[in-house]
Amino acid sequence: MLTIIKPGPQLTIQDLGRFGHRHLGVSQCGALDSDALRVANLLVGNNEDAAALEITLGMAKLRFERPCCFALSGADMSANLNGRRIETGWCYRAEAGQTLTFASSSLNLRCYLAISGGFALEPVLGSCSTDCMAGFGGLDGHALKEGQQVAFATSKFEWLNWGAKLPRRQGPIHYIAEPREFGLAAKLKLAFSEATWQVSAQSNRMGLRLQAEPTSADLDESISHALSIKSTAVAPGSIQLPPSGEPIVLLNDCQTTGGYPLLGQVLAADLPRLGQLRGGHSVTFTPVTLAQARQLNQQHQNELNRLRLAMRYRRESS
Repeated sequence: MLTIIKPGPQLTIQDLGRFGHRHLGVSQCGALDSDALRVANLLVGNNEDAAALEITLGMAKLRFERPCCFALSGADMSANLNGRRIETGWCYRAEAGQTLTFASSSLNLRCYLAISGGFALEPVLGSCSTDCMAGFGGLDGHALKEGQQVAFATSKFEWLNWGAKLPRRQGPIHYIAEPREFGLAAKLKLAFSEATWQVSAQSNRMGLRLQAEPTSADLDESISHALSIKSTAVAPGSIQLPPSGEPIVLLNDCQTTGGYPLLGQVLAADLPRLGQLRGGHSVTFTPVTLAQARQLNQQHQNELNRLRLAMRYRRESS
């Protein structure tokens, strides 16, 4: 068992998500930084899509009730195991009764805790991810609370004290521009890609809300509008433009349809970066062609494949 002593602002169980049910109105959910989840699971010998804990903002405290191997990946929240500093991207061993505490990170938003053997949970619609809006998945369909316990499976994985991280792409977020007009003027679409945006503190797992940087005070008026559309399919990465002119980039817990005009679709390779952006952070967007999108996504897959091969080699040669 893993006991939740202090959950922090939001502590949920997530895997890579729930797929194949959007036509029924079921959200994808899953880890907002899927790269970090994959790394944490690979470090402890799990399948990449095994369920892990998604720790948002930090300030959490957990207790291991029996020995296990675990790894953290994603945001560095100055974690400590009984006073011992725990680094992200490394595998560690915890003994029964030891506590793992988290501070917070000024750089990134989410950290992932994977335990060798994975958590003992019953999948719902093929996934253990917590859908807090619908109230299913995870432990009881909600964020974890103080005093709850999460069981984890027994594993023969031996602690090897090894580490791994994926290189994080820098620069603007890439997206494919929406081909449908929706009545939006070309200069409005151009204004979106030329502006610098600030992440709103009102962002959550459903969407990243954007506000114009103070230096772009005239931008709100230039991309505001009075348009509405018939509901159309949306997905994580869809960029919506409400009448206020403050874009919303949909994330994993988003609805399956929406009535705001769309500006485009963020590349799959860049979605994990969005999942780590804190309120107040600046972000820019740049449109790419379909060919460029394929190349960038392939580069990201190549990085994942190199990591998988390196981890497999280390495991087989140890």
